[in-house]
Amino acid sequence: MLPEFFFTSSISESRMTFKSDVVFEEIKERIQTDKEMVKKVGTSFRMTIAGADGATKVWTIDAKSDTPYVGDDGSRPVEIEINIKDSDFIAIAQGKLKPDQAFMQGKMKLKGNIAKAMKLRTILDPKMLKAKL
Repeated sequence: MLPEFFFTSSISESRMTFKSDVVFEEIKERIQTDKEMVKKVGTSFRMTIAGADGATKVWTIDAKSDTPYVGDDGSRPVEIEINIKDSDFIAIAQGKLKPDQAFMQGKMKLKGNIAKAMKLRTILDPKMLKAKL
C-alpha cells in the first residue's frame, strides 16, 4: 500500500485542471485549420488564468507567426498579456460576458495594445465553441 502523500501532494494540486483548458484545446485545433481566423486576428496573447484555489496556468495564443501556436509556452514573445479568473474566462467563452465588459469591470487585466486585444473576440466567439461548459 502506498503512503498517503502519494495521493495528496502539492504537485498534483498545482497541476489541477482548469475549466478553461477545454476551450484552449479547442482554440488550438481551430487555429491550425482556420487560416482565415488566423489572418483576421494577426496578433499574439499570453493569458494567465487564475483558478479558484489561487493556482495559475499560462496559455499562449500566437496567431501572428507563420506557424500559429496555442500552448503553455510562457517564454514566447507576445503583444498582449491578459490576466483573468478561470470562471470569468468561461463566462466570456459562453457569451455571458463580453471581453470589453470584463475589462471595464476589472475582471480582466490587460497589458499591451487594447485595439489588438479586442481581436480576442474573434478567437473566443461563443458561436464557434463546440465544448459544453
